[in-house]
Amino acid sequence: MKKTFLLQWLLAKNLWFCPLALGLLLGAGGARAQGVCLLQPVGLDVRARAAPLVVEASLGPQRVAQTGGHLYTFSQVTVHKVFAGPLPAGPVEIAEPGGTLGLQQERVSATAMLQPGEQGVFFLEPDPANPGLSVFRLYAGPQGFIRYQLPARSATEPFGRYPSIAADLYPALTRLTGQAFRRVQANPAVDSPAPARQPQAAPVVSGFGPQGLVAGNESVLTITGANFGATRGAGRVEFPNADTGGSTYVAANPSDYLLWSDTRIQVRVPSQIAAGGGTAGTGTFRVYNDGGEVGSSPAALVVVYALSTVVPTGGSTPGRPRLLNDDGQGGYTLRYSPGFTARPNAAQSFERALAAWTCATRLRRVVSGTAAPEATAQDNINAVRFGTAVEVPNGVLARTNSYYSGCSSNGIVSFSVIETDYTFNTGTNWQFGGPTRDPATGSQYDFESVALHELGHGQQLSHVIDPPAVMHFAIANGQNKRSLNPATDVVGGQDVLSFSTTNPCPSFAVPVLLPVATSCTAPLALAPATPVAGLALYPSPVENRLRVTGPSPAAAQLTFFDLAGRRVLSRTLAAGQAEVAVGELRPGWYLVEWNDGQQPRRGRMLKR
Repeated sequence: MKKTFLLQWLLAKNLWFCPLALGLLLGAGGARAQGVCLLQPVGLDVRARAAPLVVEASLGPQRVAQTGGHLYTFSQVTVHKVFAGPLPAGPVEIAEPGGTLGLQQERVSATAMLQPGEQGVFFLEPDPANPGLSVFRLYAGPQGFIRYQLPARSATEPFGRYPSIAADLYPALTRLTGQAFRRVQANPAVDSPAPARQPQAAPVVSGFGPQGLVAGNESVLTITGANFGATRGAGRVEFPNADTGGSTYVAANPSDYLLWSDTRIQVRVPSQIAAGGGTAGTGTFRVYNDGGEVGSSPAALVVVYALSTVVPTGGSTPGRPRLLNDDGQGGYTLRYSPGFTARPNAAQSFERALAAWTCATRLRRVVSGTAAPEATAQDNINAVRFGTAVEVPNGVLARTNSYYSGCSSNGIVSFSVIETDYTFNTGTNWQFGGPTRDPATGSQYDFESVALHELGHGQQLSHVIDPPAVMHFAIANGQNKRSLNPATDVVGGQDVLSFSTTNPCPSFAVPVLLPVATSCTAPLALAPATPVAGLALYPSPVENRLRVTGPSPAAAQLTFFDLAGRRVLSRTLAAGQAEVAVGELRPGWYLVEWNDGQQPRRGRMLKR
């Protein structure tokens, strides 16, 4: 599919908006989604009641330390106001999973990515990973932080926006807590009168190109118009934040600006914002000039997919990580914990999601029969498991931990993915599908859909703003998203794998691409069988005996792979032999490879 046709198709389908997302993008005050997200929405009333400590604070210096096999980022906190709970004596820190320590980095999905200098309201609870210390974590994960937008003096959270901190947010909190806030330390950025501004002509965006691109691969957006300012100064370009479905905006990194003049801007579209986190997504972008005046684009920019990027210690420019031949077999081997396999149909549901990515992108990820521990850590084990609220906070459906190791060459740091762990919330009302792959309904969350999303993070894709898409930040209870979009998800996954076929770090082996499996497709997108030149497999579906007609009467080896890429059966076909026994295979689709020492042939078989 040509890029121009792809963009026309996306624009014509308008796939990235739904009434909820559109309302959030338009900035509806206090709007909050109902039953949406890989974050389960936790209402402001619930957070205000359940969090032991609710404060307005600003973040100071950070430190990164290793605790229990994980990296944590600890932020020093200056408390300005207390809305609820007792403020402990002495220093207060907020711990968030993930961080960078030298050439080691850990990224965790569904976090707030707190940054020094940020301000907001924090809903805090004691951090179970650091007991006995004055260390807190965000209650309800990223929903535990209402981020201030300064100098506009508004505030945002994953599912809502407060146009005015003083007029909207403060009254809501005092009403819910039943008490007035207590001032601890002055906060001039919020409490002092807003400084008077010298009015300037607002920026006018008359055009931009291209209309659609990829975030995170250094794609350059050219913006034309007027009143941008001769130099950037404090000017910036802001994009809808895909990590919140577009309810907030994120500014490009300082290193992303290539050109700034009064009539023309060139800027790279980022998939990670070094200061504050976030991913550029589809929607109307904004241009601010140095005087704070703003103008919006006349149409939506389409971000087709977003690539994960990482920032080295002390750096400000994100770079793309690479996948590896981690297991020596071509890719990554995953292991289930005993608690995971004990849940009926959980493994089958996960493997269907894994098969979809494997078939579509040719990255070898398989599941071993060896059990994983019941706790995750950077331990060279790619674990798949369920976790309690100690690990997966209230309001978070699942988390993916990506572990990176880097090397430095000519002053450039490159990172590679050395391990991934997948942890699902054990308290969620999951629909695993069962043998008949029943869809999620009512209050159920579809496990296969969530696994498909988290495996996308493991393949190093970030969020997009496109409600039907697998990598959209949100999924509703009762919603099922079990198939990959060839024009977005699949192309993005293949992009990552293609980028990973070379690696500047000599100690890291590149992944081995699975053979092109023309008949291997995702379970929900099975195409009608098509004949493979020289090879016929019948009947299909088959129960016990498979008849095989090969390109020659010579002896051959038949190898059967399941849709996760695992070799599950081998049969030697003697010269002139036409049948093999397949009764021991489980029902499902299989890729069958014929090899007589000449050119291999591949076909597809359905086992009943």
